[in-house]
Amino acid sequence: GTKMKKNLAIIGGGIVGVTAAYYALKEGHDVTLYEDGTGQATKAAAGIICPWFTLRRNKPWYYLVSQGAEFYRRFMEDLAEDGLDTKPIFQEVGALLVRKNESSLTRDQERAQERRPASPSIGNLTSLSAQEAMDKFPLLETPYPASFVSGGARLDGAALIRQLHDLIPKLGGKLIHGQAKLRADGDQQVIVIGPDKESKSYDAILLACGAWLPHILEPLGYAVAISPQKGQLFSIYQPDWAGNTWPVVMPPGKFDIIPFQNGELVIGATHENDRGYDLAVEDQRLAELQERASSLLPFLSNQVPYHQVKVGIRAYTPDYAVLVGPVPELESVWAVSGLGSSGLTSGPFLGYQWVKHVSKGHCDLDQSLYPIESYIKKV
Repeated sequence: GTKMKKNLAIIGGGIVGVTAAYYALKEGHDVTLYEDGTGQATKAAAGIICPWFTLRRNKPWYYLVSQGAEFYRRFMEDLAEDGLDTKPIFQEVGALLVRKNESSLTRDQERAQERRPASPSIGNLTSLSAQEAMDKFPLLETPYPASFVSGGARLDGAALIRQLHDLIPKLGGKLIHGQAKLRADGDQQVIVIGPDKESKSYDAILLACGAWLPHILEPLGYAVAISPQKGQLFSIYQPDWAGNTWPVVMPPGKFDIIPFQNGELVIGATHENDRGYDLAVEDQRLAELQERASSLLPFLSNQVPYHQVKVGIRAYTPDYAVLVGPVPELESVWAVSGLGSSGLTSGPFLGYQWVKHVSKGHCDLDQSLYPIESYIKKV
């Protein structure tokens, strides 16, 4: 059909919003991205893109993360064609899944077999002895074997956001820094009030503001079942680690190890459910994280100076399901939230689905599997 050029607003310049803005511009739409940036989860996140071995049984959720991992390959190709160096953003370095027993290695093999047809990005899966795992990542000390997933990848959330914020104006988009608010205007019309207090109406609006979705929708009379979860991480830096080709590590227990080629090693992240939107660094929580990580990286049990510390706020629904789709009673307003710590994996795919919906009138999501009205209710 003929392409209808639409005037679009995206509220939230994190991973969902920037991907949506990028693809909407490529489709020829007019795009205004409102970016507040405070506490944004993506900027504070270094991530592992390796969703295929999760123990979560939720199929609609798994669809999003597995599609998300495949979508990254296309996303990076598209960005490279637009002249971006994607290496610092996303790199297939492989993932080491440290396992406590042989039966877990067997389960990984079975899962890879079963999931590879739909997820070719898995690549090869190799079972490694503890020694082979330590050879792949010389800083590790472990008695445990590991599965090595060649398609596992490393993502620098902050680098992605930085590069896309630079690119969006070059592609003709408007990037507005500051807080946007919504106001109802009649029945279906929604007005966006920018940080400069200027009111504008749009053909379609995407709410990609993560944990701040309840605040954005409150003036329109909605209650939103989203809670903030705080995440803190730290990195350490050694110049002689630069240029490494170490894989990312997913150990048993609540932390990840993400080496970057500049010699930075990121350890993350904490999960605090009772801190609201508080962005203060908590030394105690970082010390606990460091203590946990020292089980695999023994040098962390000494006083190691942090290179960087980052704090972000993730968004969760009460049942950890993803919230995506049109806001009840508002055809032209979509929301994406509740992605939690898997937002780096599924975020770009979800941003792209909104663009597809706006451009073609349909997308690849079975909306009945993502019942947005369970989480957003008119008061």
